[in-house]
Amino acid sequence: MDAHESGLSATTVPSISNLAPPITQLVSDEVRDILMIILVSVVMLIVGTFGIFSNVINVIVYIKMGFTETSSITLTALSVADLITELWLVLMAASLRPHHTAAPVVPLSMTIMYVLSTANNAVLGCGSWITALISTERCLCIVFPMKVKSIITVKRIAILLTILIVLQMSSIIPTYATMQLTYVQSPDNNRSLLSFVYSEYSLYIETVTMFAAFTIPSIVCFSIVVICTIFLVIKLNQSARWRESTSNAPAKQDGSMSRKENRVVRTVATICAIYIFCYAPNVITVTIMTAYPKFYQTDPYWGNLQSVCLIIAYPCHAICSAVNIFVYLRMSTKYRETFLKMFCPSKAKA
Repeated sequence: MDAHESGLSATTVPSISNLAPPITQLVSDEVRDILMIILVSVVMLIVGTFGIFSNVINVIVYIKMGFTETSSITLTALSVADLITELWLVLMAASLRPHHTAAPVVPLSMTIMYVLSTANNAVLGCGSWITALISTERCLCIVFPMKVKSIITVKRIAILLTILIVLQMSSIIPTYATMQLTYVQSPDNNRSLLSFVYSEYSLYIETVTMFAAFTIPSIVCFSIVVICTIFLVIKLNQSARWRESTSNAPAKQDGSMSRKENRVVRTVATICAIYIFCYAPNVITVTIMTAYPKFYQTDPYWGNLQSVCLIIAYPCHAICSAVNIFVYLRMSTKYRETFLKMFCPSKAKA
């Protein structure tokens, strides 16, 4: 059948020269795979393993210290959230391999990782709220030093944390409601494996849920942490200048107090910088995914770039959750003393 018999004119028959070029990935598969091996399989596995042990130590130390102070409750909750995050990141580092992303049926460990990823996003959101709560508490200690004990009580903090956890876990219900787990036959060995199957709307629902469970809390908490940190630094500097102008204490004592206040300022600023630096990559990535639905792993043009963004973001989470023990040792004298008594009794006696 020629063009006239088929009802088409010769000019309407597409030629090979007029065909659109095939869509290629913005980032090559080789670059994505190399970054995955280095940052996920090596760096994140090492940092995440250390983070598991460090956060277990944090929880043990704070339980030993007791929950008579609100800071012990919030920091224990933050350590538990970091511990859960590190466990998931280690599972991700141990199960995720470059060749698995193109496999028709992914291994069971990757299926479990994908299923738990949504819950992990909610836990990350909880960590953001707790960090913001800690920053707010420090600011209130400066603004209302005589009334802060009556404003922020152990009971109120416990209730607030419970409400935040319930809200965070409720935000991921839509994803699990649309999730489909089914047995898929592997073409390699004809075995049926449990695998995660995306429905027509599940990808978009997962992105929106991630935005609600992780990105919104992180953006709000970014703002709270930055504002509280700036306010705290300003107030501490004002207090130091006022005391220097009115105090009759010896210069040596004033110098010692100034060093202590400078250490507090540096510690709070460090906490703020670590939190924002480590959470920003994932927040930016999820925000783009929500605003631009094509920015997803399955897209033929943007897919590898989205994967690279997440490959960079998750090790940052591992670092943020792992280094808290060093911040606590430097920031809290009581934590340091309890830590030394439990794990380094010889140094504690010295």
